[in-house]
Parts: sequence; C-alpha cells; structure tokens
Amino acid sequence: MAILWVIAILSMAVFTATQLLMVSLLNDSNDSSIFRAEQLADRGIAIGSHPDIARGDPLLLREINEVESYQTRISSEGDRLNLNSLLEFPEADRIVLEELFVGWGLRRDRAEDVIDNLIDWVDIDEEPTNQGAERSFYFEQGRLNQPFNRRFDSLDEVELVNEFDLVTSVNPDWKTSFTLLSAGPLDLNEAPAELIACACEIGMVAAEEFVELRDGYDRLPGTDDDLRFDSLELALNELGIPAPLQDAVTSRVSLGDPSRRVVSIGRFGAIAVERAVTVQYTGGEGGISRWTTRRIE
Repeated sequence: MAILWVIAILSMAVFTATQLLMVSLLNDSNDSSIFRAEQLADRGIAIGSHPDIARGDPLLLREINEVESYQTRISSEGDRLNLNSLLEFPEADRIVLEELFVGWGLRRDRAEDVIDNLIDWVDIDEEPTNQGAERSFYFEQGRLNQPFNRRFDSLDEVELVNEFDLVTSVNPDWKTSFTLLSAGPLDLNEAPAELIACACEIGMVAAEEFVELRDGYDRLPGTDDDLRFDSLELALNELGIPAPLQDAVTSRVSLGDPSRRVVSIGRFGAIAVERAVTVQYTGGEGGISRWTTRRIE
C-alpha cells in the first residue's frame, strides 16, 4: 500500500511539473510573439515617420510572409481641435466648443458652464469667468494649487477641470476629438465633418458634403482619389461660408499641419500590436512628441 501511495504522489508531481513546464513554454512563446509584433509595428513607424513618405505609399503596407506583416496609416495631427488654441482667444472661439458639446448631447447652459471652467483653468487671473471656478473654489474642495493657470500639458489633465465630468458623461471618447500637439488650426484636408461644422460654424449637411467631395469616390480618407485643397479660400467657398464671415473662420482652420500622426499595426500570427506616435517636424527633421502602445485583441 505504501508503494502505491509513493507511486501516486510521484505521478502527481510529474504531472504538475509537466503542466508548469507547458505553461512556461507557452508564456515564453507568447512573449516572443508579442515582441516580434512590436518590432514589425516599429518598422512601420520608422517608415511612416520619414518626411519623404506620403500617404498611400506602398511601403506603408507589407506582408513579409504568411504570419508577419505591418500596416501603417499617416494622418495630420491637425485633424483634431487644438484645445489650448481654442482657449487662447475664448471670446472668439468658445462657440466652437459650445457647439461641439451641445452636439454631443450636453444642454447649452451646461456646455457654457464647462467652457467657463476650462477658461479659468488656463487663464492667469483669479477672477472666475461667469460660472467658472478659480483657486478659492478648488481650495474649498481640498484641491490645493489648482487650477494650474497655464495651458494644458495633457488631455488627461482636462478631466481635473470642474464640471468637465459633464462632457465625459455624454461622450466618454471625447479625447479623439482633441489634440494639444498640432500647430493650432483645424486641418480641413483631414478633419471629420463634425469638427469642421463646429470650427466653421456651418450645418452638418454642408460639412458632410465637403468631406464626401474631399475623400473622393471611395469615401475613404488617405487614398489616391482624395481631393487635397491647396487654397483656403477655395475650401471655405466649397463649404458655403459667405465672404463676410470667412475672416472669423480663417484663423481656426488650415490646409495642413507640421505635425504628423503615424499609427502602425504589427502582426505576428494571431498577435497584433499597435504603435501610435506624433512626429513634429522642424527644418526637415522630425522629433517624436508622443508615443503610445496597445495590444489589439
């Protein structure tokens, strides 16, 4: 009987050790696959960041073999609203944020309150703007040294602003509409219709028709049939903005941005990793100002 117990214990030990070895080998293999997918994504980033590479270049998409590939997409950082730029001249540009927040489902009076708080967060004075909040309010909430009274350093910081939770409640993905890394104006050659409508103070129908014309017959941005405007006056005329109103809009929009967003997906078998960088170019040389990585399930 004792021998049978010893055999049973040894069998269990061998089985356990075998299972642990299999798990270890599986984890090592998975880590190796992730590392290779990251390498492939980095290859796409290196190519897409080169200043001489244009959208649609065949080098941006490559299948190396049956299990290895990368796919890279280039876009303008100016395809999003620059929040710092809009808050720099709030008297003229707060209407852009107001229309955007209302379009997301926020009541207009609540949207105005949120904007007042955003203005007070970045301005240098201590006087509340209408329904905004300055240092005394945050101090009462136990939040010392707030607001920061400077431009936003990151979009995560925006969520510290009083009442901004009203925006996140109606649009949890609000960050996809904003940037802090562009030159400022919204890029009409790449921005979505929703942001164009707000920046140009026009209806969604006119903005959508403009985007359809700009994106060509396939209705896809970044393809060969895209119409790239090289005259801001022509683009504003196409949007149907009357000449007397164009002066107010011109400072908010552009037809390009010196910063490029490069998103590359590397695949190794069933493993996919996405790298996203923002590259700012000065004198023909680019510098990465933001880098993010995520695993695609």
